[in-house]
Amino acid sequence: MSFTKQILLGLLLGVLTGIFLGEIAKPFSIGGDIYIGLLQMTVLPYIVLSLVVNIGGISWSERRGLVVAGIGVLLCLLFLGVLVLAVVPLAFPKWVSASFFSSSLVTSAETIDLVALYIPSNPFNSLSSNLVPASVLFAIMMGIGIGGIPGKEGLIRSLDVLASGLNEINKMVIKLTPIGVFAIAAGTAGTIELTEIDKLQAYLITYTVIAVTLSFVVLPLLVTAVTPFRYRDLLSIPKATLITIFAASKIIVVLPQLIENIKELFRRYD
Repeated sequence: MSFTKQILLGLLLGVLTGIFLGEIAKPFSIGGDIYIGLLQMTVLPYIVLSLVVNIGGISWSERRGLVVAGIGVLLCLLFLGVLVLAVVPLAFPKWVSASFFSSSLVTSAETIDLVALYIPSNPFNSLSSNLVPASVLFAIMMGIGIGGIPGKEGLIRSLDVLASGLNEINKMVIKLTPIGVFAIAAGTAGTIELTEIDKLQAYLITYTVIAVTLSFVVLPLLVTAVTPFRYRDLLSIPKATLITIFAASKIIVVLPQLIENIKELFRRYD
């Protein structure tokens, strides 16, 4: 049985177990949290080391071209994201509540420190707090700084070995994905109320249609339009990773897997 089928089987068995056991299946969520924690353990260190190694190991002209291309891609995705945020709410029905009291009246909304989120004034705090944008910016600047230093090759080789070690740890944890997905699905299916699904069915259906359209039509076709990659390969190579994202509801924990999937795409198309 392929690894993808094992994950799908774990997801199906988890849902059935949660439905059959009900609230008794709640402890399965602990196993799911452990699995997510093990995946997340190597993510940020791996991303930071990979960026430092790859950016520090290329020439200034290549770094400049990479920055220009990266900014172009980010602006394109930003425009698409803003467009989706503007259009999607129009598809949802209006929710009319008869309640005159809401907890939001007495609790203050959580504020987001955008400066801390994007600027690594304390890189160690950014890493320990899982502030991905700030950590990535720190890694990029480190890569640029190291790239201009003579005799950098030894340091880059050492950091590359560390990144490879973190990737091997991640691969060991990935082998637990069918069990982790089973635990997540069982805990979720056992604790969700059917009445909640009934109330939110219009939102769930609309959200699912939008998510499927973006994931399987808009973004893949956008990539195939500007790269030699074929649509089939864009979905077949990372399919196990995509299923894991769907089950875990967290994309950050599988970033190393996605990076390996992208490398496989580049290898396949030389």
